[in-house]
Amino acid sequence: MNSINFKINEKITTKKFLLENSFSKRAIKDIFENGYFVNDDKVNKNFNLNIDDSLIIPIEDEKIDYDKAKGELEIIYEDNHILVVNKSYSLTVNSKGQISLANYLAYYFSVNNIKAKIRLVNRLDMNTSGLLMVAKNPYSMAYYQNQIEKNFFKKKYLAVIEGKLDIDKLIKINLAYNEEEKRYEISKNGKTAITYFKTLNYDPSRNITYINADIKTGKTHQIRASLANLGYPILGDELYGSKFKLDRFLLHAYKIEFIRFIDGKKIILKSNANFGKFLDSIIN
Repeated sequence: MNSINFKINEKITTKKFLLENSFSKRAIKDIFENGYFVNDDKVNKNFNLNIDDSLIIPIEDEKIDYDKAKGELEIIYEDNHILVVNKSYSLTVNSKGQISLANYLAYYFSVNNIKAKIRLVNRLDMNTSGLLMVAKNPYSMAYYQNQIEKNFFKKKYLAVIEGKLDIDKLIKINLAYNEEEKRYEISKNGKTAITYFKTLNYDPSRNITYINADIKTGKTHQIRASLANLGYPILGDELYGSKFKLDRFLLHAYKIEFIRFIDGKKIILKSNANFGKFLDSIIN
């Protein structure tokens, strides 16, 4: 069984100590219910900790909850609580009935003796590539979900659109799912999706524009639907109006920023989009 271990250097209650060390209120509630150890004594409530006490929070072993499949897994970052992978396009995250990223993660967890469920902190569409975080225990999962809810978890995307678009603007729209069209559309009854779009570069030889998308909310398809609403669908995104038929659409989660669980260190991770061969297919 794994555990999170602390050496106490001040007089403080367990609850206050855990709050100061990035545990969510929900996680603290679970810790009190499941029990933790102060020195060698099990405790199930808030407790007055003293200097030099050992605080040990057990992490129960879990059964991996996806079938294992060996496959290419590009790990960008890993610590005791999370890993971040660079997901390839054409790979679903965890859809049933087909091999998915979750199956590759299950294999990796198995061979590396990580006895935990597959917890996906953020998600990407099948044909969106890029950075995706996976939690190794329920406490880190709760922490990073809380960061996302409070917009402390920053996610930036690179999109390629046809034509010249000069934009440096926050776009706010309400989106609702159209069951018949199988896509998200503007609706006064929809959920608010907020994205900051900024032009990075225009390539006149190809007549395409590279767009940075900084999402402020985590709504499904919000970048794709927002750009389509502006009249500039992402290249290859036929669902949202692109006339280019590609193997994928050109959207990549290239950067994430977060405050690391436990020690509070700021982490910035990046990955390359590698859109070259798809752009060559458009102009040739």
